[in-house]
Amino acid sequence: MKRLQKATLICTMLDRMIEKGSWAGETHLQKCLFLLQSMRNVPTGYTFQLHHYGPFSFDLSDEIIQLKGDRIIVPRPRPYPYGPSLASSDLSQRLRQNFSKTLEKYSDDIDFVTDNFGDLNASELGKLATAYHFILQDKNSSDEEIAKKINDMKSHILISEGMEATKTVRTIANSTGVPIGITRSL
Repeated sequence: MKRLQKATLICTMLDRMIEKGSWAGETHLQKCLFLLQSMRNVPTGYTFQLHHYGPFSFDLSDEIIQLKGDRIIVPRPRPYPYGPSLASSDLSQRLRQNFSKTLEKYSDDIDFVTDNFGDLNASELGKLATAYHFILQDKNSSDEEIAKKINDMKSHILISEGMEATKTVRTIANSTGVPIGITRSL
């Protein structure tokens, strides 16, 4: 997928996250794009690795910086002591018109992610995305095994919380109709 096609999806994701009541900070966007790519198999091509707050993509982080520099994404100020969240700019509307076919193709996938994850806080998103990351590593792991992996990585997350996150994300993933681990072509 080309850069401006990805930018179209990112801007649309941000708008729909905000509609759902999301803070729409970079952490939220990172997790939702991880789930869009991995759960809905949208071929954005970002490389995610497990980080302190769950799956994180350094290339996506760089892309967000570039989109801010291009004024396609703008910061939305938040009251002290919180950092800014993100929003798409008016300029992004022109971008979406130019890539309407890409947007049309993946609009249902973006809706799926924002409907299921768009209103969650960063902590909740981190648990679910981390659980899904471990599910992708070993689809045969039990909920308890995944919960232990989450707890090993993030000791502040209780095994019971990890199990709940794993069950929740498995239920959501099983409702997609898209097989886990299959990447669709553009």
